Amino acid sequence: MQLFRRYQFLFLSIFSLLWPLSASCNPSPAQKLSKALLQYQQLALLNEWATFPKDLCLRPNDTLDFILNLRKNLLLTGDLEKKVNSANNFFDPALTMAVKKFQRRHNLASDGIAGQQTIEALNITPAQRVQQIQLNIKRWQADSALMVQPHVLVNIPDYTLQLIGKAHHTIWQTRVIVGQTLKGFSTTIMAGNITYLVINPGWHIPQSIILREIIPILKADPAYLTRNHMTLYRLNGSRSIKTSAEAINWFTFNPINEPIRIVQEPGPWNALGNLKFIFPNENNIYLHDTPFKALFEQPVRTYSHGCIRVEHPHTLATYLLSTNWQNPVELTSIRQEKELNKIMPLPKPVPVKIGYYTCWVDAAGDLQFRKDIYKLDNLNQNFPLKTSLPGPEVKVPTETKV
Repeated sequence: MQLFRRYQFLFLSIFSLLWPLSASCNPSPAQKLSKALLQYQQLALLNEWATFPKDLCLRPNDTLDFILNLRKNLLLTGDLEKKVNSANNFFDPALTMAVKKFQRRHNLASDGIAGQQTIEALNITPAQRVQQIQLNIKRWQADSALMVQPHVLVNIPDYTLQLIGKAHHTIWQTRVIVGQTLKGFSTTIMAGNITYLVINPGWHIPQSIILREIIPILKADPAYLTRNHMTLYRLNGSRSIKTSAEAINWFTFNPINEPIRIVQEPGPWNALGNLKFIFPNENNIYLHDTPFKALFEQPVRTYSHGCIRVEHPHTLATYLLSTNWQNPVELTSIRQEKELNKIMPLPKPVPVKIGYYTCWVDAAGDLQFRKDIYKLDNLNQNFPLKTSLPGPEVKVPTETKV
């Protein structure tokens, strides 16, 4: 068995050297990941990966035996240069830099301290990473067949929106806020076409938010709607009758017998901000601005009810309203527009993909991993290692809503 493993390792090593020769000049995300898959198959076959106690914290200048295993893991991943002394149990500057690189590849605070989140990432074994990479190769393959370039790509676990041009090139990127991990409030995986944007939009609050969040508030604070520039309507057939929150007994209120609608007026207080971007879909998901900009500084950005909040929506609008993304012309009229709920069609529909990718190879050639925030990867601790080589790209079913 040991001899068999050595031959497997040798074969994979040779193939990993030859793999770049067979790749295209502009490899797709799936092709880039296929080479990373070979690397992690090799690591799994070596069976030298170390795991750590969950409550362990290793800091620069520490001297502990655990640091030997930390060095070993980071040497295996290539985050630590091989020229350093691997038998050193001192947390030196070279190891600090390696930990920071590992943290950046996992979208963790790059402080050089191997704390709870870093240890959690280190405790994912190469065999589990093989499973994760294989799953994401399938995701990228399936989605590459759907995407027409140029397009908008939102990666839920990365909390980013990218404009993708030809040859898989990222033209522009911004941070986003995605749906919560609570059932019913997560962001749906989907594809569509952005056809228009709305300037100074009002917000027609979804019934799920009214029932879960607003009605419990109104029981104690009927003035909540007025304070937040919200208007309440009773629905009677096709008619909407404006009413006050005080006119309804919220403790006995039954939404089936007494249907209502709540709309937040356009303005700086509006939850959709100054812009929203519409791509028709049955889930009523869209991209939009937000007045709560401070949340973009948070490393984990799962705060919305399913829609995607964009940090720089005016820049996004500039690109989408331009016929040349390489040289977009900013439209100052958007910021100066006073008309409410003004619809502005795009020159042509722009494809958008709301995807869920927990690993990829970035433009610098670094393998990136992200936390499985919606628990869609289901990494198996006892996942059987498959050493088969990556075959041709195939279509797989698109994932559905969480």
